[in-house]
Amino acid sequence: MSLVQNTMNGLKKKLELSSGYLYLQDREGNVERYSCTFGQPVGDGEIDRFEASTGQNIPLDYLDFLKFSNGCSLFNHEIYGGEKKLFPLDQVEYLYANVNSRRGYLEIAYISDDTLMIDCNAYSNGEKNYMLAGNSTSSFEDFKSLGCNFETWLYRFISTNGSKYWTW
Repeated sequence: MSLVQNTMNGLKKKLELSSGYLYLQDREGNVERYSCTFGQPVGDGEIDRFEASTGQNIPLDYLDFLKFSNGCSLFNHEIYGGEKKLFPLDQVEYLYANVNSRRGYLEIAYISDDTLMIDCNAYSNGEKNYMLAGNSTSSFEDFKSLGCNFETWLYRFISTNGSKYWTW
């Protein structure tokens, strides 16, 4: 199994063991209840259509995620909700075609005021580190490399219980 599948299976197992919730401690020592929701897996036809529509090759580890869950919402507080969303493929396509003026970059997630992108140009050139993050209100020039690929980002994000570890 891939790191993406192991990471997602582990998260789902933790949710199953605690009746669909995660109990996480905040900085003040309070333990709060969180949930996660997952999308239906994407089929090969949808992926082929997306790649034809955008002209972009999707990284294999991101494909593993889409085949496991077509988008998801992670670490949602039971009262306050959450702002940790990995977009479904149709939203990624919409953003690419209608919002994102940077060709070769896929906007894949919104994490508490940060936008995450995949640099498809870097991936196509064989670079291993193609994940970018930046404040959603910043200009593209202010986005920074996360120094990793999608599966490493996902593993770190879930291992830190939804923390924006890249800002530490």
